[in-house]
Amino acid sequence: MPELKEINELRIEHITKRFPGVLACDDISLTIGKHEVLALVGENGAGKTTLMNIVMGLYQSDEGAIYINGEKVSFKSPNDAFACGIGMVHQQYMLVPNMTVLENIALGMKSTWGFTVDLKSVREKITDVSSHYGLSVDPDAFVWQLSVGEQQRVELVKTLCLGAKFLILDEPTSALTPQETDELIVLLKNMSKELSIIFISHKLNEVKALSDKVSILRHGKVVFNGKTEDYTPSQIAALMTGH
Repeated sequence: MPELKEINELRIEHITKRFPGVLACDDISLTIGKHEVLALVGENGAGKTTLMNIVMGLYQSDEGAIYINGEKVSFKSPNDAFACGIGMVHQQYMLVPNMTVLENIALGMKSTWGFTVDLKSVREKITDVSSHYGLSVDPDAFVWQLSVGEQQRVELVKTLCLGAKFLILDEPTSALTPQETDELIVLLKNMSKELSIIFISHKLNEVKALSDKVSILRHGKVVFNGKTEDYTPSQIAALMTGH
């Protein structure tokens, strides 16, 4: 797939996904514009992560389609999604503890290698991305030495080194300290000046602090779309639970 200079709009239309005995995504449609932050909220099992795994090519939908800048795309794997500028930081970090930050990021970029790994150019890429987005990481630190917040920064740098222009973050604050959470919110607000972000969360104060729009899933269906600023956390909570 051709690499895109930027993503002006990601459109999800009528996505349906069934597993045996479960309708995980039920005719879901969403639109995320350039430099927007969309909070995708819902109780556990609402279908949020399944939907994003479909966007990333980890799952294939049974029905529906995805469009980037009005053009229909089909992702058979995460590599296809990355080729179009979409990257995801999962709730469980995909890092090898006994390797350095540099080695982990090089491993993530393996599809760009030939027969040899150019660690010097990977290091330069890490330095460029880190300084551009204010994501300080030590390339020579071993992952097992890092805090959860530092590991998350490594995942963000890895995703951005792969050329992501559209970020999906699955419960990014679930394991962070309050200070790390505050720092991440500020960081993501700054990054949204250049990137579009989907932020999966059920922490509604963070949803209010970060997002422009909120979409609520319940039992695999979209039950609400709206501007975040127009609703209080308690109103969003009532829409999430249905009572």
